[in-house]
Amino acid sequence: MPCPDVVLCDLDGTITDSIPGIYRCLRHALPIIGMPDMSDEQLRAFLGPPLHYTLKEVYSKSDEEVAAFVTAYRSEYFGGGEYEFDVFPGMASLITDIGASDMKLALATAKPIESAVRVLTRAGLIEHFDFVSGSELDLLRQDKPSVIAHAIAGLGVDLNSVTAMMIGDRKEDVLGAHHHGFGSIGVLWGYSDEGELVAAGADHVVTNTDEIRTLLDL
Repeated sequence: MPCPDVVLCDLDGTITDSIPGIYRCLRHALPIIGMPDMSDEQLRAFLGPPLHYTLKEVYSKSDEEVAAFVTAYRSEYFGGGEYEFDVFPGMASLITDIGASDMKLALATAKPIESAVRVLTRAGLIEHFDFVSGSELDLLRQDKPSVIAHAIAGLGVDLNSVTAMMIGDRKEDVLGAHHHGFGSIGVLWGYSDEGELVAAGADHVVTNTDEIRTLLDL
C-alpha cells in the first residue's frame, strides 16, 4: 500500500488512555443536572462522541442542561483532569517516527484544541505534529468530518487531492475518514465496543502499533 500524504490521529483512546481523568470529571458533573452516579460501563457512552451529542441523544437532556453539564465538566477537567492519562504502549515512538517521515502528521480530535495541545505537550509529543485540529470551546467543529477537514486545511493541502489515513479507536474516526474518501485504521486498545470498528467499515483493524508501522511502511 502506498504511503499516504497525511496521517491523521485521534487522541483519547488512541494516543492516550485518558479514562481516569475523564471518568472522575464526568462523575463530578453528573449531579449538576440531576443525574445519578454511573458505573464505568455506563460512562463509556461518553467516550468518543462529543459530550453534547451523548447528553442529548442518549439521555434527552435540554440545551440548558447540556450547557450546565459541559461547564461543570470542563471546570474540573481543565483544572487538572486532562493530565490524568498515560500514553498507550508504542504510541510515543510511532508518533515520533511518523513525524520524522515524509508524511505530514495532524491530530484530529473532538477535544478542544487548547486542551489537546496541553496534553500533547505534557506527553512530550507536540513537536512531532504539523497541525492540531479539534473542537472550539464554543462547541464549534464537534463532528469528525469537520475536524478532519480543518486538519487538512491547517496543513495547507488540498482536501480533494490529498491521500490520508486516519488512526482512531471509535466509529466516529472511521466514518469521518470515509466521509472524505480517506483510509482508516481502527485500533483495538481504545474505547470501542466489540465489533464497532468492523461494523463501521474500518479499512484496517489493528491490535498493536507494529501493525500500523507495517501499514504506513515505517
